[in-house]
Amino acid sequence: MIELREDEFRNILDVLQQPEGIHHVFVYSVIDRKQQGLVYVNNRDTPTAGLVVNKGGCYFVFGEAADDDFNNELIAFLSDPSNHANFFDLYVSSEEWLTLLKRALEGNVVQLTRSHYKLEELSSKAREIQIPAEYQLKAIDEELFNQYRDQIDHSYSHLWGSSESYLKHAFGYCLQQDNEFASVCNTFYIGGGYIAPDIITMNEFRNRGLATVVCAYFLKHSFESGLTPCWDCDAGNDGSNRLAQALGFRHAGNIPILWWHEDKGVIANYLMNYHYV
Repeated sequence: MIELREDEFRNILDVLQQPEGIHHVFVYSVIDRKQQGLVYVNNRDTPTAGLVVNKGGCYFVFGEAADDDFNNELIAFLSDPSNHANFFDLYVSSEEWLTLLKRALEGNVVQLTRSHYKLEELSSKAREIQIPAEYQLKAIDEELFNQYRDQIDHSYSHLWGSSESYLKHAFGYCLQQDNEFASVCNTFYIGGGYIAPDIITMNEFRNRGLATVVCAYFLKHSFESGLTPCWDCDAGNDGSNRLAQALGFRHAGNIPILWWHEDKGVIANYLMNYHYV
């Protein structure tokens, strides 16, 4: 595999096939150099196949599956845990890639189904939503980003690198009570005119409609910034699918991915929680 320089990333756009109506925002975020990532191809000048690696853990294999040398190097790369953080979500551009890589990585990955949504207009409920009196809505700043990364989601170190990078390219909102996070909606990925939100509500604050509130403000900001929101969640994540629909997202389709995680216990729990077993 040949690693492209950052100034060459956009050379893959002509061969970057994505399913109809579905936008993998994490791919655009690397190509637009808004998030850390790498691009590998089989030929620097006239690529026909490649791999986009977002440091947040999402990968995308695209193009033709006919180059055996590239395929073998790709499989070797994916099979080596030292090339990854502690997991990867592997998206593919075709059924041919899925079949090839699922067979080659058998025993190391599991197949999941992801539901994709696109938002063209907020629901009336989201447009009219109010902030509950006992909570404070805050825009994510440097202090809040660092607090979120250190206390809640350490993967933001890989995803964004620093608070400076996040605040330069992205935005987010949180609801707090007594200066503690209750619900947070951050930018997960951004690029190509699209944005993907990342939502979490702390256990003790769930089932109060807070995710709907914080997401609504995030999505309003997205539209004001000229961005089209896209939503990506496991097909078995009932809560996330319901929230997307309540906010006005329209279902664009389901697609298969291959998931690897270094902890087999994490895989077993995930498969149980999201109705795979």
